[in-house]
Amino acid sequence: MLAACGTIACAPRLDGEAGPASEAFPLGVASGDTTPSGAVLWTRVASGRPVRATVWRADSTDDAAAAVVLVEPGDDGLVHLEVSGLSPGTWHRYRFAEWDGVSEGARSDEGRFRTALGPDDVAPLRVGAVSCTHQRFPLEPLLRAAERTDLDAFLVLGDYLYADGAKATGEFRQVWHQALGRHPHQRLRASTSLIAAWDDHEVVDNFTGADRNAPVAEGRARFFDYQPVRRVADAPERLWRSLRWGRTAEFFVLDCRGERRPSEGRYVSDAQLDWLEGALAQSPCAFKVVLNSVPITDFPGSLFGLQLHDRWQGYPAQRERLLRFIDERRLGGVLWVSGDFHLGTVGRVSRQGPGAAAIEALVGPGGQRGNVSPTYPSPPQFDFATAENNVVFIDLDPATVTARLQYVSGAGAVLADRAYVLR
Repeated sequence: MLAACGTIACAPRLDGEAGPASEAFPLGVASGDTTPSGAVLWTRVASGRPVRATVWRADSTDDAAAAVVLVEPGDDGLVHLEVSGLSPGTWHRYRFAEWDGVSEGARSDEGRFRTALGPDDVAPLRVGAVSCTHQRFPLEPLLRAAERTDLDAFLVLGDYLYADGAKATGEFRQVWHQALGRHPHQRLRASTSLIAAWDDHEVVDNFTGADRNAPVAEGRARFFDYQPVRRVADAPERLWRSLRWGRTAEFFVLDCRGERRPSEGRYVSDAQLDWLEGALAQSPCAFKVVLNSVPITDFPGSLFGLQLHDRWQGYPAQRERLLRFIDERRLGGVLWVSGDFHLGTVGRVSRQGPGAAAIEALVGPGGQRGNVSPTYPSPPQFDFATAENNVVFIDLDPATVTARLQYVSGAGAVLADRAYVLR
């Protein structure tokens, strides 16, 4: 068992950054993948002892109404607890505490989450989004998001940390401990629930599922270990999934890395592509928000053309098939949200042809160096571009099918504010 403040467990902190809120729970708490009746709750207890999880309605003053669950931690003291029986569209609070069989010991911080809307409910939603948060860079954009109390969920578009060079279990755990020991991550993860995708740096730069030298299985296992992600019951290693919030929005989480086969021209598996098309067509929601870790937009310019193989644009058959499917069926409300580029942009997915009316928002970087391109995407295809570290707030109004995207810097400045009707 790793010590709470050994070499592996303690994160590097920047000047002025607070340390762990609890030595017993040094990586804080998190929630994710909420449903109308529950959520996945997460923590790490450094001692590895049993813990009690307590969950209650945020507006409740009746302690007797709290649900209490006893949990035995897994490897590395990790706790994944799926709670159920909750009310839809309702804010809840939760905490963990060490348990000796008689009384509670050290407690974790409190976290909060909102359960998803009921199946037929329609209401506006507000979510945050970010990508590219290096464990050794300043993370002020995460603090700007954590300050808010009105984010129904938070979208993680991958490169949540940079595990490049890690190969064995202990090495991956060290990087995750470094990242999640940071105060900004702990503040954000406690403030609302996550919907998390992965990208290459959760394993190694630019890996594909065909790369036998990359520790793909190890990186995937640690992603499941340290993110509050619900495994798919009949495919527990599968990352792609969808989460519905009533009839307002369905969030489609893609795996744009683990199934790539460049020699076969395959960006995602046929199974994933078939699932996405079918689920988009069948969704009753006003918005279909696609979490797409690497952009589907056809970026112009010689520098952006150097790595076509690393995004949808380098796999034209699958890209055109998907965009044509959406266009021909006139599927409204589709919003692509992506990361990876160390660049924030909003613009049309294609200059012409399939996807010419579609909107993609690149989010982040939340804690990284900016994109080094000498020129950034510009009108008429793009409405905005920045390499400044940022977090994005997305308002989804089902009455008008309008998505409003507000890019905010680490200092709190509004970098851009754009609204799009996605009928």
